[in-house]
Amino acid sequence: MSTRQAQRMKALVIEDSPIYRKLVEHTLTELGFEAIATDDTEHGLDVLQHTLIDLLILDLHLPGHSGLDIARRVRAQSAHRLMPVLLLTSDESEAVLQQALEAGVTEVFRKAKLDQLHTLLKGYIGRLKPDYRGRVMLVEDSATMVALLKYILVKMGLTVDTFTTGEAALAALTAEPPQEYDLIVSDIVLAGQVTGLGVVRAVRAMEGEICRIPVLGLSGMEDAARKVEMLRLGANDYVSKPVIEEEFKARVGNLITGKQLLDQVQQQRRELRERSIRDALTGLFNRHYLVEVSGQMVGNAHRRGEALSMLMVDLDHFKKINDGHGHDVGDKVLAAVGRLLESSCRSGDVAARYGGEEFVVLLANCGATDAPQRAQRLLEELRVLHPAGLSVTASIGVATLDLARGMDFDTFFKAADEAAYAGKQQGRDRVVQAAGGGLSRSPA
Repeated sequence: MSTRQAQRMKALVIEDSPIYRKLVEHTLTELGFEAIATDDTEHGLDVLQHTLIDLLILDLHLPGHSGLDIARRVRAQSAHRLMPVLLLTSDESEAVLQQALEAGVTEVFRKAKLDQLHTLLKGYIGRLKPDYRGRVMLVEDSATMVALLKYILVKMGLTVDTFTTGEAALAALTAEPPQEYDLIVSDIVLAGQVTGLGVVRAVRAMEGEICRIPVLGLSGMEDAARKVEMLRLGANDYVSKPVIEEEFKARVGNLITGKQLLDQVQQQRRELRERSIRDALTGLFNRHYLVEVSGQMVGNAHRRGEALSMLMVDLDHFKKINDGHGHDVGDKVLAAVGRLLESSCRSGDVAARYGGEEFVVLLANCGATDAPQRAQRLLEELRVLHPAGLSVTASIGVATLDLARGMDFDTFFKAADEAAYAGKQQGRDRVVQAAGGGLSRSPA
């Protein structure tokens, strides 16, 4: 939550001990609250009558009053029935805890643990003034209810798209480009043929991220069977009409927060996965991923009868670059070659750093005629690349998967590797193609 929002929150402290009062007031101020502190109970009650307070902190024992009595009086006022009330006490008995909860106290805090007050109050900030961001799909055919719910949702900081029918809502979810939603709020009874139950059923049957969107059901009917059915179909929560604003906000907030936390976890997993399959220096896929994906590509090529070729790119005299110019320069050369290989790939191709100065490029839907041409273009681009101001060439071995003989990946890889080795033996800076068990060399 922003500092500006925190500064708008007001906290009232009614505590007769000057030391505790100052400590609590200081903690609140540090956290951005506007703190009003007093040892006068009547003054505190007067403040509650004339000022909108976000948090009330009471001592259990006050001059001529009990903090529990004050809590009961506060809860009796509709304006403060949802305000958090924190009770400070040195009494650690279970009886006091029970009495406090019955009086409407939100939480009891032991004075002996005052060093933990900062952490406790910091937690209240997020609950009192949550900073929501996200987009909500509101499916409701009552104009009055749409106006009310949209007002509440927008006030929470959310963007709202409204739909009066289930058909329109489902069409929006599958439109191109798709609109991402953090929450769907849907009435059970809707205009049109698709009910709220139909919306939930359809969303949960969709593919990809759409099926994970949380759904909050709405209904003015006290029909337990419909509620249970909506929950069974995949709705995450349910609110009855007439809607109580604070309850609606709490349920919406929980679902939005849960969805966005899950999104963060999914994104972290994707990033970890990406790091695990990428070579840190070149940005290309690494050897482990190459082994994983190449087996899949070879299998797919055999099943579909599609051409598949491999380029084994082995940089020439790379050890001399490291020895003569240093490993930093060598790393710059490898990174530049990686970028070149990445840019040369079409959709479906895979470029990977196999190890050291060796790279592998898998060419999808590329046969024995086109693959050497692709390799030759790559060789020419390497010659003019001049990474770190150096002249760089490579020996490139080309192999095409033999579908007729049922060639496996190991044989396929060995053919490309042997072709690259033959290029080294023949003088480097050239393309050599493996063909029919032998090798054919393209002109340097």
